[in-house]
Amino acid sequence: MRNVVAIARRELGAYFDSPLAYFIVPIYVILVGGFALWFDDLFSAGVVSLRGVFFWGALFLVLLVPAITMRLFAEEYRTGSIEMLATLPIREEELVLGKYLAAVVLMAVGLLCTFTYPITLAVLGVPATATSDAPWIVRVVNESGLDLGEVGCGYLGLFLLGAAIAGIGTGVSSLTSSQIVAFLGALVVSVFPFALGMFLDKVPADLVPLAQYLALDYHFDNLARGVIDSRGVIFFCSCAAIGLHTAVYALERRRLT
Repeated sequence: MRNVVAIARRELGAYFDSPLAYFIVPIYVILVGGFALWFDDLFSAGVVSLRGVFFWGALFLVLLVPAITMRLFAEEYRTGSIEMLATLPIREEELVLGKYLAAVVLMAVGLLCTFTYPITLAVLGVPATATSDAPWIVRVVNESGLDLGEVGCGYLGLFLLGAAIAGIGTGVSSLTSSQIVAFLGALVVSVFPFALGMFLDKVPADLVPLAQYLALDYHFDNLARGVIDSRGVIFFCSCAAIGLHTAVYALERRRLT
């Protein structure tokens, strides 16, 4: 575990020593807020709900998480530093897991920065005519109309979706020395399952159950509605596990050759 933490810290340092982290996180927060305000009219809809924020948050995770993971192994291959890492007393599993955790942490930082949206909605959702003598924070929680269970499940869904895409991106990055190819590959592998959930009505009736299970958007939407379905949690974890297993296999094969 010590090796995993050391690798994760090294990768996080690389993220924040470059412009990438300072570009990805603000862009993610701005895009989510901007699209939620522009297309869903978040503050004038008359309903205290984060469904619009969660939808755009999920969509931009699909688009931006591949940008976080594209350098994980592709950059090591390009610079030749992977050969140095191969000589260290660490296993392929530790190397993959450490890099993956760094990507997940950076993704989680982006999600944390969007907490301003539920806080703002909760504050604005307190009726001006409310006469309760309860402390302000209690009024915000109890009288704003914001469903905290839905908010918690929605953010859990965003985290699991981002973690699944980060696993996919890690696996794709381990297969190429080009960051552009790694980005586009992870983007394609993530976009199609996500979009599949939006077009279930176009799928033949016999294949709908299978299409639902393979659709990222379908599993996320259940969580965004406040429904914790173990099938969705298992699906997201399985996607991440498949990506990480692919990366381990690619490193082992590279070491043998």
